[in-house]
Amino acid sequence: MVSSVAHPSSLSGAVRHVAAHSVVALVREHAMRRPDAVAVQSGTTLLTYRRLWHDALLVAAALEDAGVGPGDRVALWADRTPGAIGGALGVMALGAAYVPIDPAHPGERTTAVLAGAAPAALVHDGAAGTGLLPAVDVPALDVRELTQGAPDPGAPGAAAPPQRALPGPEDIAYVVFTSGSTGTPKGVMVPHGSLANYVSWCGDLVGGAGIGSPLFASLGFDLAMTSLWVPLAQGNRVVTVSGLHDQATLFGARDDRYTFVKLTPSHARFFDVLADPPRYDGATRLLMFGGEGLDPALVTSLAPRLDGVRLVNHYGPTETTIGCCAYAFDATRVPTTPTVPIGSPAWNTRAYVVDEELRPVAPGQPGELVVAGRAVAAGYVGDRSGGGKFLDERDLGGAPGRAYRTGDMVELLPEGALLYLGRRDDQLKVNGHRVELGELRHHVLAVPGVADAAFDIVRGPVDTLELLLRTTGPAPADEEFPEVVRKSLAAALPSALVPESIRVVPRFVFNANGKCDVAATRRQLDG
Repeated sequence: MVSSVAHPSSLSGAVRHVAAHSVVALVREHAMRRPDAVAVQSGTTLLTYRRLWHDALLVAAALEDAGVGPGDRVALWADRTPGAIGGALGVMALGAAYVPIDPAHPGERTTAVLAGAAPAALVHDGAAGTGLLPAVDVPALDVRELTQGAPDPGAPGAAAPPQRALPGPEDIAYVVFTSGSTGTPKGVMVPHGSLANYVSWCGDLVGGAGIGSPLFASLGFDLAMTSLWVPLAQGNRVVTVSGLHDQATLFGARDDRYTFVKLTPSHARFFDVLADPPRYDGATRLLMFGGEGLDPALVTSLAPRLDGVRLVNHYGPTETTIGCCAYAFDATRVPTTPTVPIGSPAWNTRAYVVDEELRPVAPGQPGELVVAGRAVAAGYVGDRSGGGKFLDERDLGGAPGRAYRTGDMVELLPEGALLYLGRRDDQLKVNGHRVELGELRHHVLAVPGVADAAFDIVRGPVDTLELLLRTTGPAPADEEFPEVVRKSLAAALPSALVPESIRVVPRFVFNANGKCDVAATRRQLDG
C-alpha cells in the first residue's frame, strides 16, 4: 500500500455540498415550483415538468404493480422520445435502476445486455407495435399506453398518482453496458449520489442561461446522459433530435440559444467539412467536446464560427459517472499542447497520476490517471472490483472510498491541469521509440488537406501503425496523397514513428455515440 504522504502528482476538485440526493428529487422540485415550464421538446410536442413528473409516477406505479421493487433493474428499450425520458425517470422514482438499450443495436448485443442485466421488467415507448421488441421473460410495459389516456394533471380535480419515497445517494440510478476488453459487455452501476454530483457540477460549469440542450446521441451512451440529465436538473428543456446529422435542429440559428451542445470531435469534423458548415454562435452559448482527445487544430478551424461561444473539453469514462474532469477555454486562447488539456476534477473528486504499481509520478511525467471520490461508479454488475480496476482510495494514500483505474495516460502540467496522452494500451514501442497516438494525430491533422484521421495497430512480429485519413476536398490519387502525408510526418518525427501504411478513406464511419468506428471505416477499403 502507498503511504499516506502528500501525493506529488494529484489534483482535487472543489469540495461542495450537493443537497439533492438524486436527479429524481431535482425534477420533482421543478415540477412543484415551475410546473408549466417545458421539460422536453420533441418537434412540435412540448412536455411540461408537471406532465413529465406525472408520467414518471404512472410508470413507477405500473412497475410496482408488476412486481418490480427498489434495487431491481429495468430494461429501457427506447429511442430519444418524451416517453423514453418519462420511463427512465419513472424507473428511478421507484428506486430501481434503468438499463438503456438502443433499438438500433445488433440483436447479439441486445441479447448480451439483457443476459447481463437480468431485468425484472422491460419498459418501452410503443415499440411493441413495430415488431422490434426483443423476446423477454419479464413484464413489458408500454409508456405510451400508460400515459396517453391519462387526464391532464393540471386539469381541475385531476387525480394525481401517489407520491413515493425518493431514492438515496447509494441506490443505483442506472446501469450502462460498455464494451468489455473480453468482448462481453460490462454493466457499470452508477449511484444516484454520483449522478447528482455530476449534474450539479456540470450545471455550474455550463451556466443556466439558454433553453437547455439538444439530445441526439443514443440513450445508452454518456454523450446523451449529459444532454439529458443536466438540463432537467437545471429546470431547462431537452430538445430531442432525430440523429447525429440533423444540422438544422442541432445548429440552426435560434432566438434563444441552447445552454450548451455536447458533441465528439469526430462529429464536429464531420460538420466542419460540409459546403455550409454550421455557425455555432447562432445556436449555442457553450460548445462542449467529449468522448475523444480534442486536437487544437480542430478548434482553430471552428474559430471563425465560434464568436462569443464558450468552450469546454470534457473528460470521463462511464465508470466515473459521465465525466470527472473539464477544461474551460475559448477560441481566442487555443492551447498549444498536442491535445487540449482535460483540466481539473469535478466537485468532490480527486485525480491521481501513477505508475503501474500505483506509485505517484513526478509532475510533467506521463502516468495512468486514477479517479477517486464521488464521481466513481459502484462497480460492475456481478463484479464490483472490475478485475482490479475499482480500488479503495487508501491504495493511493487517501481516505477510504472508491477509486477507478482509467487506463488513460495523462501528465500534470505546470498550470495545474491534466493533459490527456492517450490510452495506456495505445502506446507502442517501435524500434525503441514510444509512440503517443495523441501527439501523432496532432501532426497528421496539421498536414494541409487532411480533414480527419484515425489509427489502428497492426499486430505482428513487429507492431506497426496504420493511418486512415479523409481529405478536405476531392482526394488526390490514392497513391499520391499518402506520400505527401508521409513526407510531412517524416519532416517532423523520427522515422520509426511514421505510420508504415497510410490509406485514404472516402468517409469515416461513426458509431451511435458519434465516435469513429475504425474497424467499420477500414472495411470500406478491405471489402
